[in-house]
Amino acid sequence: MMVRNIFCLRLCFLLGACMFINQNIRSQINPEDEVAATVKLFFKSMQKGDVIQLDSLLSENCLLTTVADVNRTNEIIDKDQFINSVKVFSANKPEMEERIYNMNIRIDENLATLTTDYSFFIGEYLSHCGMDVFVLSKKTNGWKIISVYDTRKKEPCKQDAEKEVNQLMDNWHLAAARADEDTFFGSMATNGIYIGTDATERWTRDEMKKWSKKYFDRESAWDFKPIERKVYFSSDQKTVWFNETLNTWMGICRGSGTLTKDSSGWKIHQYHLSVTIDNDLIDGFIKLVGAPGRKK
Repeated sequence: MMVRNIFCLRLCFLLGACMFINQNIRSQINPEDEVAATVKLFFKSMQKGDVIQLDSLLSENCLLTTVADVNRTNEIIDKDQFINSVKVFSANKPEMEERIYNMNIRIDENLATLTTDYSFFIGEYLSHCGMDVFVLSKKTNGWKIISVYDTRKKEPCKQDAEKEVNQLMDNWHLAAARADEDTFFGSMATNGIYIGTDATERWTRDEMKKWSKKYFDRESAWDFKPIERKVYFSSDQKTVWFNETLNTWMGICRGSGTLTKDSSGWKIHQYHLSVTIDNDLIDGFIKLVGAPGRKK
C-alpha cells in the first residue's frame, strides 16, 4: 500500500512539474513572434491555396477591406467570400505570392495590429503592391485575424525601386572602373559625403572630385566589384540605406550608405568604405597600426 502511495505521489509530482514547465515555456514565447507567425502562415496558406488552414486563422466575422482612392467605394468581402476567391484563384494561378517587408507590430493585452508593405506576384510578374493592416485577437487557441485592410497600386513598387537602386550602385562602381567621372559624381547628391578607409578620408562630393582627379585621368580610377548588397527602404520608399561587400585590390571590403529619391531620381548621400579583417588576424593588425588593444 505504501509503495502504491509513493508511486502516486511521484506521478503527481512529475505531472505538476511538466505542467509548470509547459506554462513557463509558453510564457517565454514572444507575443510579437506569435503574431508575426500567424500572419506569415496566412500568406503561406494563401500562396498554397490551403483554404482549411486559412479558415482556422480567420475569425468567423472577419472582414477584408481594400481601401480604394477617394473617388471609389472600398471593396469589402467576408471570410467565406475571401476563402472562395483563394480557392478559385489558386486553381488557375497556383504560382501567386505576396512578399512582405517592413513589418511593424503593436500589442495591447489581447489586441494586436500588424502593418506591412507588400508586393504581389503572379509567377515573376509583379501584379501590384501596397500596404496590409492586420487586426488580431488573442484566443485560447492562439491569435485570430479579425480584420484585414489593404491598399493596392501599380507603382511605385518596392521591386521596381530596389532594381533602380541596385542598378545605380552597380553603374556607380562601374563608372570608377571605367574612369567615367561624370557618371560617378553625377550619381552623388550635391551635398553627398564619401568616407574612405583612411581615418582622414572624409570628403564632400566636390572635395572628392578634386582629390580623385589624378585617378579619373587614367583608364581606370579603381575597380571595386560588388559581391552582395542588402537594400532597405523607409516607409515612404524615398530613402534607402544599404550595405554591400566588394571585391577590391585591398581584399574584401564593406560599403554602406544612404540614398534619397527626388524628381531627378536616386542620389547617393553618403557612402562609407571599410576594409574587413578576420577576427583571427586582429591581433596582428593591432600591432601593425600600434593600437592599444584590449585590456586583459
